[in-house]
Amino acid sequence: MADVEIRDVRKSFGEVDVLHGIDVQIPNGRFAVIVGPSGCGKSTLLRLIAGLEGLTGGDILIAGRVVNDIEPKDRDIAMVFQNYALYPHMTVRQNMSFGLELRGMGREDIAARVQRAAGILQLGDLLERKPRQLSGGQRQRVAMGRAIVRDPAVFLFDEPLSNLDAKLRVQMRLEIKKLHQELRATSVYVTHDQVEAMTMGDVLIVMNKGRVEQIGAPMEIYHRPASTFVAGFIGSPPMNMLPATARDRELVLEGDIRLPMTLPPAAAGPLTAGIRPEHLELAEAGAAPLLLPVAMVEPQGAETLVHGELAGCMLTARVPGTYTVAAGDRLPLRFAAEHVHLFAADEGQRLN
Repeated sequence: MADVEIRDVRKSFGEVDVLHGIDVQIPNGRFAVIVGPSGCGKSTLLRLIAGLEGLTGGDILIAGRVVNDIEPKDRDIAMVFQNYALYPHMTVRQNMSFGLELRGMGREDIAARVQRAAGILQLGDLLERKPRQLSGGQRQRVAMGRAIVRDPAVFLFDEPLSNLDAKLRVQMRLEIKKLHQELRATSVYVTHDQVEAMTMGDVLIVMNKGRVEQIGAPMEIYHRPASTFVAGFIGSPPMNMLPATARDRELVLEGDIRLPMTLPPAAAGPLTAGIRPEHLELAEAGAAPLLLPVAMVEPQGAETLVHGELAGCMLTARVPGTYTVAAGDRLPLRFAAEHVHLFAADEGQRLN
């Protein structure tokens, strides 16, 4: 196991700057998830850690050793790819043992490592099959087994579940999390799926346009997003955003909705107010400060998502699944002031 440190890492492809000075420290044994939209640079950063791309600037350290000029095979890492990257003509056993044979490891050691990995991933009955005889989930487990047998200091995962169906993705998320809890190896996992990020990582690295927007524990980022980008990206459905103005001891939202609350000194003039769908609380119809015209209803079993437009902004409220509401209704709501997030209207940075 080893920590991973990324110091002022920059990457350009020709005249196109992709990463703009990334600083991240991943402690030994942690499961870090790099999450962000397509094109934010997350996979490029992972490939730099793996040594599959060269740095334009900065340093990458694994276990305190600068690895900028060290070949991928000598970095003590193992990578699990999105497309599995299995040898089609080899059996599961051969796929898992091939890398160890290239390193000159003895047969007995290879057999022991393969059997251990097969036991962890429940692949014992599949060792003599070839990839074409396996399901997508089984192929992904073989790819993970090939990484495990190397006993690396760091595991790297490049969107390994994106080719699986929804049910299988949930199952594999649990298996990868269980695997990490058993091995306790430092892991760096890239995904664009924020639900995947929230459920798997103990450290989230949220990226946007080649920069790190926020680093922290999943629930810390969920409850205290550093910017409007993070607030809108982390959480499903995303946080509601409304133009607002700070006046004395109240927040005035679009539509002249007044919300008495303690405002921070930095909150002055135009702001953006954010509130999660679960914090738009149901109110008594006669005393509701807000009546949301319902445009669409999404029943999801235990809960229902209700969408409507207020003062030109779309709002989503999360209500109990037992609550009866339909398009065309006016949903009585109130804001929970303690859960309102304030952001600068121009740069989008958190103020409270």
